[in-house]
Amino acid sequence: MCDPLSLGMLAIGVAGTAANSIGQMNAAKKQEEAYNTWAAQQKTNRANENLRQQEFREGAEAARQQGVADLDADNQKKVQAEEEARLASLYSEEGTITAPATGTAPSASDAALAGQQAAGGQVFQDDLARGLADAAASAKQRIGALATVNSYGGSYGGLGTVNPIALQESGSGIDEANEYRRGSLSAYGVEQAVDPEQITYTPSPIASIASSFLGAGMQGLGGSLVGGGGGTGKIMANAVAPPIPRPNPWPF
Repeated sequence: MCDPLSLGMLAIGVAGTAANSIGQMNAAKKQEEAYNTWAAQQKTNRANENLRQQEFREGAEAARQQGVADLDADNQKKVQAEEEARLASLYSEEGTITAPATGTAPSASDAALAGQQAAGGQVFQDDLARGLADAAASAKQRIGALATVNSYGGSYGGLGTVNPIALQESGSGIDEANEYRRGSLSAYGVEQAVDPEQITYTPSPIASIASSFLGAGMQGLGGSLVGGGGGTGKIMANAVAPPIPRPNPWPF
């Protein structure tokens, strides 16, 4: 008969193998859950990054459109006209001739002019008024021309100053949005590089130990069954083929 130790180890081996199978199935199930969680998080990260990238693209496009609007022909005319008017007013104020204060001694030119007025009478006064009017008109034209020219140049509000600033602001806005995009993509790459959680199962050593003992026990049991040893094999042999009785050599 099989010894109790072999039967006990057989039972332990079967239980250990069953426990290992259950543990492996549980580990596989948890691994699948971990992968599904990881895949869902990856999908969420991708959707959020797409929204951020779209927002940054819209910011860059807004900066570009603002630059285009600032350099539009109609806006250029408006800026130039405003600067021309400002410069003309400024030049006129700077060129205003103020009357001398009361009690101030007349200069030599004023005395000569007064003498000419007395000598020439009305004709001289008319010519003088006409000359002064022509000079004022000419000066006004010159001031207007100067204001027009400078309004295209590098004055405070001239196109030579305003346009580079507009281009710089537009380019800075585009660069800022692109920097945000690159930073966000870098962070997104780090997020997507995270691997799913790895679930591992370590088999119980009892099953392997029991299997080794069980192998030795089963070999002994097999030898007994084929008659290689005593015990059960012998009993079964006797049951199958009982011994033949010997004849009595002394019948009388």
